[in-house]
Amino acid sequence: MDIKPVGWEQIGGLEDVKIKLKQCVEWPLKFPQEFARMGLKQPKGLLLYGPPGCAKTTLVRALATSCHCSFVSVSGADLFLPFVGDSEKVLSQVFRQARANTPALVFLDEIDSVLGSRSVGTLGCDARERVLSVLLNELDGVGVRTVERRGSKSDHQGKYQELET
Repeated sequence: MDIKPVGWEQIGGLEDVKIKLKQCVEWPLKFPQEFARMGLKQPKGLLLYGPPGCAKTTLVRALATSCHCSFVSVSGADLFLPFVGDSEKVLSQVFRQARANTPALVFLDEIDSVLGSRSVGTLGCDARERVLSVLLNELDGVGVRTVERRGSKSDHQGKYQELET
């Protein structure tokens, strides 16, 4: 999917939000030595919230443009497919695509349709629980190489090793 670049100047207002996004995402990518020198780590994720139409998607697209990052977007509502396992495959593919095109911003729109309370003590496992489980597993592996997640030859105990960024 080819997405047109969006510049910060194309977004009217929201100056406080733009500054916070730049500080959290753009600065660590542009100035990694300074962050390492100060012992700061960049965040693995952000949560943008607000009513429909308040420019969340446009803000993330502008952030991806300014950071020269890949932009991978998926709507939570589009994750629920009729066949068992397809939803989980789609979500895994989103993260696989992001890992293949790093640095990348993964934008999960309408995430509230995916999230819900995990049932305790139920016998069945519905699609929402399976998708949520895959999402949490994928988020757990953000910043970790797939090979290292499985365990490399130098890591016989299978512990996770974080990438140096």
